[in-house]
Amino acid sequence: MKITKPLVTAALAATLGVGVVACGGSSDSGSEFFGFSSPVLSQEGQKFTAEGVEAAAQELGWEAQVYDANLSPDTQVSNLQTMVDRPASAIGAWALDEGAISGAYSRADAAGIPVIGINSGGTGVDASVWTESTTCEPGGVIDRLADYYAEAKPNGTIAIMSGPPAPSIVTMTDCFTEAAENKGLNIVVRQDNTADTSASASALAQDMLSANPSIDGFWSYNDGSALGIGSAMQARGLTAYSPSNPEGIVVTGNNGDEAAIAAVRNGTISATIDTDPVCTGWAMVAAARDAIDGTAQPEYVVAGTIVDGETITDYVAPADRDCSLDDLPLVETDGNN
Repeated sequence: MKITKPLVTAALAATLGVGVVACGGSSDSGSEFFGFSSPVLSQEGQKFTAEGVEAAAQELGWEAQVYDANLSPDTQVSNLQTMVDRPASAIGAWALDEGAISGAYSRADAAGIPVIGINSGGTGVDASVWTESTTCEPGGVIDRLADYYAEAKPNGTIAIMSGPPAPSIVTMTDCFTEAAENKGLNIVVRQDNTADTSASASALAQDMLSANPSIDGFWSYNDGSALGIGSAMQARGLTAYSPSNPEGIVVTGNNGDEAAIAAVRNGTISATIDTDPVCTGWAMVAAARDAIDGTAQPEYVVAGTIVDGETITDYVAPADRDCSLDDLPLVETDGNN
């Protein structure tokens, strides 16, 4: 995999029902309008993605609105119908169920509205924006994370904690599992944290540790779960792996949330993948702009970085990051996401 743009490293205020983010820009009848259906705005990274959408839309003089599906495919379909009815100039969605949402995509297509899939594809999607951790490229960030486990715990026993069955989560989990096994690691247990909370992750981790006391590492699909795993380990007197604590258990998350960055600093978890949600928001608007112009690429993949005890010194907080529509931290892939 080749990084084609300078890398800007990355990390939702809780909102329920339909969350609205009003973006700056022209309110004239001739201005473009971009709507985005977020899967769940209570996830911190989605807040920063919404802020990226806001800033990019403002730069173009567009209006924009972010809707909260709150993990409900039915709500997401309703979100999209609202955007089509407005009508939007382009719409984006992080699909919770690509089958359920296909009808809404068809209505958008019939209305001549381009559809941007976020960490999702499917029939009716004109272009997709992916965070690198949802792709499965050799040498990509998930492959590099599997290397991290293999180097820390050669031939080690690894527990997997996945989440709700959204396509991107399933793909990411399967990708890490395959990469880990290819590097000689032994996956001993997999549990799905369908409740999507740190507390539920902690309870699951307690059970996993009871059944498999020799676990060398936990991989988790998001930071909330990694923090819950860290809490369960602390309750048992166990510690997380770090360069200064090589005997600890490797625990990693995904998203680069503020709490996870703090946990890497204090040694509660080993690492997180910084998915750069701010630039992901910018990439969504760039893809929408390109789709309206008829120049959209099939996919835009936003680079991720592994933040651990050694690279934490290079971490830049989301509020301090710069991104622009024509200078995005994208990576090239084989196009088979």
